[in-house]
Amino acid sequence: MKIDPARYRILLVEDDPDFAEALQEALEDRGYQVQHAPDGEAALTQLQHYAADLILSDVQMQPMDGYALLATLRERRDAPPVLMMTAWGTIEEAVRALQGGAVDYLVKPFEMNDLEQKLRKHLAPLGSWNGEMIAEAARMRQCLERADKVARSDATVLLTGESGVGKEVLARYLHRHSPRAKGPFVAVNCAAIPETLLEATLFGHEKGAFTGATQASPGKFEQAQGGTLLLDEVTEMPLPLQAKLLRVLQERELERVGGQRTIALDIRVLATSNRDLDEAVKSGQFRADLFYRLQVFPIQIPALRERREDILPLAHFLLREAANTLAVRHSTLSAQAEQALCSYPWPGNVRELQNALQRALILADGDEIQAQDLDLPGFAAERMTREDPRPSAQELALGAQKEQYERELIVDALAKSGGSRAAAAELLGISARTLRHKLQRLRELGFDLR
Repeated sequence: MKIDPARYRILLVEDDPDFAEALQEALEDRGYQVQHAPDGEAALTQLQHYAADLILSDVQMQPMDGYALLATLRERRDAPPVLMMTAWGTIEEAVRALQGGAVDYLVKPFEMNDLEQKLRKHLAPLGSWNGEMIAEAARMRQCLERADKVARSDATVLLTGESGVGKEVLARYLHRHSPRAKGPFVAVNCAAIPETLLEATLFGHEKGAFTGATQASPGKFEQAQGGTLLLDEVTEMPLPLQAKLLRVLQERELERVGGQRTIALDIRVLATSNRDLDEAVKSGQFRADLFYRLQVFPIQIPALRERREDILPLAHFLLREAANTLAVRHSTLSAQAEQALCSYPWPGNVRELQNALQRALILADGDEIQAQDLDLPGFAAERMTREDPRPSAQELALGAQKEQYERELIVDALAKSGGSRAAAAELLGISARTLRHKLQRLRELGFDLR
């Protein structure tokens, strides 16, 4: 991974002042920003005001050694990666460091080239540790540049792209970089809420508005006052509700279900969709006037296969996140695993990548994830060897084409059957149970087929 050293901050934790001075000088000569702490306690204190991108720590220190520092940092979800240095160089020391949460280790004395190689491997792209976007690929950088320009305004933004590309992640990025960043960010998935409840969920209701409404309740619009409201998968909203949404967006005010009082709104609205919006408008499934009201500033997020330079940076970041979430040891990716990640077509995009890495952490036998641990569907990873680490183009193409063809058949059958799974299964010549399994598998890959 290519990185710009000047953009990264390293916290060097080392009790030998002479070695620390020499190492800090060598790192700074290469462009890194470096701050020194003499032991673990001092490092924890400095982290309160120094946002390190990586911690380079010795093991043997007093009063708090490297293992105690690792144990404390492991309790923090936002902790930067830790690269350990040990003078002992035994397998036991290395295993203990990795099991404690270190991403890697170095045996003293070491060459600066070896250190730099590990820094390039484990330094996340700038900002990843505080939720920023990863954008190494040119198309994603262009997307992020558009987001940066519109974030400072209150303009309505329509985020489009395939399932799993990170539309909500970019929506949160827009909120964090807007003047409303200190206000609430409220997201509502229009596809996940039953039609009968969606209106009350969005606009709120008064007491007695319907059976079970024992008290008044504000909706998502009111909850987002002073902040940002995300209408996720807005094109799944039923047509009658689209008309009411259009009026609320135009007037910036609403009435709760069963109410007569007008409530003024001070919110910014973002919306997402994974559908072809022009086609949805032409087919009458989405109102043209609402489409134009939402598409004040459109941003199309590229699929992961269209931003391949981002795959490994994303993988390294998501791997660390997954290890923290699953409370398992931190692992690294083997060269074969990285090759597999870069070669796979990722139909489920970033969501599928995240799932694959979580699987790999569970399946891996050691501290290094192998290609077969990723368990990628239609991908002959088990046939990759050190002599021939790359699958053939025919294997990749055939597996991807087969999956795409099956997915298209299922989508077509569901459309022809009006969404009836039983009828779709009959059209496909398979059992309803088999179709359920296939739909579940597609959902796991990031495709949301109903």
